[in-house]
Amino acid sequence: MGFFNLRADKGLMASSLSSRGQTSVEFSVILAVVLIIGLLVVGLGLFFGMGSSDISETDARAYWATQVRPLRISEMAGYHYTDGCDTGGCTYPMGEIALKIENVDSKPITLKGVIMDPTDNSYYAYKTHSDDGSDQTQWDYSTPGHLRWTNGISISPGEQTTIYIRAVNLCSDLGDAGSSTERFKNYLTLYYETPDLTGLSFRGTLPIKGPCSPS
Repeated sequence: MGFFNLRADKGLMASSLSSRGQTSVEFSVILAVVLIIGLLVVGLGLFFGMGSSDISETDARAYWATQVRPLRISEMAGYHYTDGCDTGGCTYPMGEIALKIENVDSKPITLKGVIMDPTDNSYYAYKTHSDDGSDQTQWDYSTPGHLRWTNGISISPGEQTTIYIRAVNLCSDLGDAGSSTERFKNYLTLYYETPDLTGLSFRGTLPIKGPCSPS
């Protein structure tokens, strides 16, 4: 009788230990899942936090001047016109951003268009800077339905060329129009082609940024 009781007791102990072991494994699995989810949440938070943080003008300019290929922007400047547009008689605010573009490739490149955010705007390319936004030396224009210019600007290897992009409210979104606090901040897409390839484009991961000088 005692022998059977001993075996029964051992069986109960083994069952209890097995149950405890299973509970411990289940707890470890749940804890691991919770830790993984926590790490994912923290990682995503850091990722989106970095993406949404504002980049400095110095970093933005350095990025476009040193890290972009095959067309980089070595210099940029913003201007604001209080009473001007591409037709010379408009009263809505018109802005201009000057871009010095350099071909850092070994082949000639034809610049075929420039679009900035917001992409629903029309962007007019001019050959020269204007003091009041009324100069009519227009090179070409880009719109949401006409992203690439009919014309093109040929840039040889190592050559720099400056274009002046004008649009409504281009230099009027981040400050008081015409004031010393006004800045431009626009994500930029360049459309271009080479002797071998057409239909190429590049959108910078950082915006162009800088002050808007009253004109």
